[in-house]
Amino acid sequence: MLHAQVLERFMCQCIESQFMMPYEAVCSAATERLPYWCMVVVSAIAAIRACSLTVLSDVAVSRARSAQFQQSAMRYKGEELTGERLSLNGEGARALNAGLLADDRVLQRAVGSGVKGGVNRREQRHWASFVYAFSIAASVFHLVDLHPGLIPGLQLAMACTKCASLPVQSTRPRPASSLGQPHVQGDESSVAAAAAATASATASAVLAVAGAVSLGAASGRSRRAKLPKVVRLQQGQGMPSPTLEINYYELDAVEAPRILSAVRLAIKMASPIVQESTSPEERLLKLLSEPSVQSMLTTVSRLPVFSKEMALAFKEPFFFNLHHDHLGAAAFSEDDLDLLLAMKQLKYFWNLPQSQLAILLEQMARQLEGPSQAAPFQEFLRVLTQTPNHAKNIKHLRDELPAEVKAEYLRNAEYLETADAHAVYPTSIYRQCDGFTLATKDASTIEAVMSTTLTTTIKIARKVLEPSNHLLYNIYKPLGRCVAVVDDKVDAIYGKELDAYFAGHGIEFKKIVSSGNEADKDIRDVERILVSLKKAGQGRHEPLLVVGGGVIADIAGFAAALYSRNTPYVMLCTSIVSGIDAGPSPRVCCNGFDYKNLYGAYHPPVLTITDRAFWASLHPGWLRHGVAEIIKMAVMKDLSLFELVEQWGPKCLETKFGTVGDSVNDQAFQDVCDLIVGKAMEGYVRSEYGNLWETHQCRPHAYGHTWSPGYELPSGMLHGQAVGTCMGFGAYLAMKSDFIPEIECQRILKVISDCELCLWHPIMEDGAAVWRSQVAMIEKRGGNLCAPIPRPLGESGYLNDLSEEMLLQRLQEYKSICLSYPRQGRGVEEHCTEVGLADPQSKKMAPPDDRFVVTPTDLLITTLSKAKAQNDMATVGEVVRMLDGVDGMVVKYSTQPSEALHNISVQTAKSNPNWAEMEKKGTTSRLLEAEMISGQAEGQLLKLLVKFGAVKKVLDIGTFTGYSSLAMAEALPEDGRVVTLERQEEAAKMAAENWASSPHVGKIESRVGEAQALLQALASQGESFDLVFLDVDKPGYFALYQTLMETGLLRVGGLLAVDNTMYKGEELTGERLSLNGEGARALNAGLLADDRVLQVMLPLRDGLTLAFRQH
Repeated sequence: MLHAQVLERFMCQCIESQFMMPYEAVCSAATERLPYWCMVVVSAIAAIRACSLTVLSDVAVSRARSAQFQQSAMRYKGEELTGERLSLNGEGARALNAGLLADDRVLQRAVGSGVKGGVNRREQRHWASFVYAFSIAASVFHLVDLHPGLIPGLQLAMACTKCASLPVQSTRPRPASSLGQPHVQGDESSVAAAAAATASATASAVLAVAGAVSLGAASGRSRRAKLPKVVRLQQGQGMPSPTLEINYYELDAVEAPRILSAVRLAIKMASPIVQESTSPEERLLKLLSEPSVQSMLTTVSRLPVFSKEMALAFKEPFFFNLHHDHLGAAAFSEDDLDLLLAMKQLKYFWNLPQSQLAILLEQMARQLEGPSQAAPFQEFLRVLTQTPNHAKNIKHLRDELPAEVKAEYLRNAEYLETADAHAVYPTSIYRQCDGFTLATKDASTIEAVMSTTLTTTIKIARKVLEPSNHLLYNIYKPLGRCVAVVDDKVDAIYGKELDAYFAGHGIEFKKIVSSGNEADKDIRDVERILVSLKKAGQGRHEPLLVVGGGVIADIAGFAAALYSRNTPYVMLCTSIVSGIDAGPSPRVCCNGFDYKNLYGAYHPPVLTITDRAFWASLHPGWLRHGVAEIIKMAVMKDLSLFELVEQWGPKCLETKFGTVGDSVNDQAFQDVCDLIVGKAMEGYVRSEYGNLWETHQCRPHAYGHTWSPGYELPSGMLHGQAVGTCMGFGAYLAMKSDFIPEIECQRILKVISDCELCLWHPIMEDGAAVWRSQVAMIEKRGGNLCAPIPRPLGESGYLNDLSEEMLLQRLQEYKSICLSYPRQGRGVEEHCTEVGLADPQSKKMAPPDDRFVVTPTDLLITTLSKAKAQNDMATVGEVVRMLDGVDGMVVKYSTQPSEALHNISVQTAKSNPNWAEMEKKGTTSRLLEAEMISGQAEGQLLKLLVKFGAVKKVLDIGTFTGYSSLAMAEALPEDGRVVTLERQEEAAKMAAENWASSPHVGKIESRVGEAQALLQALASQGESFDLVFLDVDKPGYFALYQTLMETGLLRVGGLLAVDNTMYKGEELTGERLSLNGEGARALNAGLLADDRVLQVMLPLRDGLTLAFRQH
């Protein structure tokens, strides 16, 4: 229906009903989606017309009208009709309705009989009609936001415009008039004139509201007036001076149907544009100039996209039409949450990169219209990202737009500078601030409330690093680059996949590799990341990528919180701990003073991605300790999740949550694993996200984290194992407090034990230490213990009173129960060192003055620290001399080499000019250096290993000049054999010459070629070796190790020795590693993650690692 026809019909209803038409008639007009100016005109005309009506004299009819008003009072969006909980706006509307009905200055006098205070019913009815008509129009068309805070303002307005001229006989105090006009008395014509004048002035104000909102009026958007941000709240007589009210932002109302209509229209009009054959740059300019697209962009830029109202508007599923050429239209339900995510980012369109706008349009087309309608936008995105300027912001295109289009965008930007500066000058598109301030006139007292709103998204996904998965692409492609902090063990296994993903998408990738060990969760480790971020030029607007487990999530997240006071980050979770707890958590932290997570901040990731596929490479012990995070949420928040863990927990551990073995193809079990992970995640955010800054301590997810933080680090336990002890003790306390029955306590302890977690650890024998932990926790929790414990199973309760005497008694009682469980309550591989991780206490350092000197390193550190404090450069020189003497001392007190080995050392030392010449001629593939020789100390160690292990078969990968091959051959029995491999033929020739004079030359077999090919050939011949020495190009280390293990070339019971595993100390510096450094670290991490070997790194020369193959 045309707008004019709707307006005409509506006005006829107004006149026929003397502007007292039912509320439903007004709502009917609203459903026709009148343009905004029509709505304003309707409300204003209704108010003016009502003030000049001839009032019905029948008191009964008047009372009936009053009853009608009461029955059909303003209902914000019809919320009160639903019987559901009202929104904040709905509450405001209802409060205003009740206030009007109860106010004898408005409706009650209009339906009363006789004259009160010299004013007759006619004049009273004018005011009732005016307030009624305007209020209904305001409610339906959202001319004002009926917030509870509006009511005092309305009362004040009534006092200012009406009560000055109309005396009130009421027991209520009369608000002071800001106009200061004398009381008006006289005949009803003069009163009517005054009322009409007031109504006319009010109508003019209403029309001014419409005029104030000029941008996009024809689009049918509902918007609020740009009201002053500073308001003086008038006080009554005898009250203190006026209070200044300061509001900071003005945002439009959220109306999902209109928003969706605007987006759909924009998508419809944009589709043919993006399919044109012109350049992508020209298409983008034309798209931005399309009126429906421009209107949609400016509309969304004014919305409170982070608000609860916006979230609720997009809470329910909607439907899109997927068109088929011959099947007609089919409707499919789709989730609105991805559309909500797109809206949150679209608000900032003026500052978004061009390709990011294209991504958002493609996502909205997919959500609203289906995949086929999104295909043109996907193709447009592909060609746009191939242009050199796709990462430049939309606002940089303004001068290329038509003049009128540019002017419209600039008007919107100018408006938003005052109304919501986030939309035009954002620091980050992932957080917003708000506030409300009151101040006395002289500013001697100021009261303020401030808030920060963050947006975050959690995705449980699969195959995140496959090129077809665009979760990371959508964030980093528009930025053109990605800076990432990556766990060293993750990098060793998935580093190449990460590199390939970003390289394949043409995204610059800067990688900061950091240790993910609990021992490396110190403030100094956080500082190292901060320094690296500065060197990488990390921007405050671009999300850092964090890849790893719980430790990396904590320290890299903490670094992001500190860097430029807050830098957004994306968390790609590779462990069960980070995937369910530490990853999405707002709590980022590091350890200090032997206490878990002493320093920290509240800084959640903007996107958390959990992919179970990463769990396939986890050490079983790492996976096991992560299950503790699932158990805690099951016990405290979800009985059905607890029952799932009871039934499936051991199988989840055995199959690494369906990522290995036949379980990968068991769809039913895959669904169980997804359900367990999803329920645990949902329970976590339900507990955490409503208390982001820990403003209260009723935190169910802190179950298992009350007493264990005090003894986890000193015990050397894995975090999850320590949490297991604390969860078990908490369950016992819950039973003793009558929160749960004994049977539920037994169920909890059994689940913890069945998942091979620790119930009891000897460190808990130290009751005084456990009590100190409780005292520290009370300090941390604001003076309350508030220990979360089940009440009953699947729900949370809190224990706040536990004396030291009772704590010690309960500990002993609990211990006696734990001893009856398998392993006497102990966990499987419960310590960090048992799963290949460093002891958390290994990096504990006393102040230099208090440090007890045990090793040469201790001596050097204490001496250097004192020299630094005293600026004693002579002592610094002495430290340098001592450092330089370490290797010499090792050589001095080691067995001296044979004459043949000594000759090899001498000849090799002279070889550098020859290697340089050979590289220049191309006879070697790279520059070799004399320093690559194994050397005396390492050679003697290899000989000892051969002798001690009664080794007969040795594989030497990396011959060079033959030192290591001959050293091991000298230690072999007569029937022993060394097979040595070398890529460079010239080096192999030199080695052969060096062995020629040795009586052990017959034990050595030399092969030349690429190491991988030579290894495969040996494996095909059925070879296996007792000892393997690996000393070749470091980038190939891990691949060669995998070949040795998979082919059986390193037999079970055999020993692997690897040289240069501390490669030039690069990892100690915290700087970006070289390719060789990366290769060495990849092998180190791979060895740690492989439970088939036991290994130790020796600080001999450049680092020598020994790994024993146990199975």
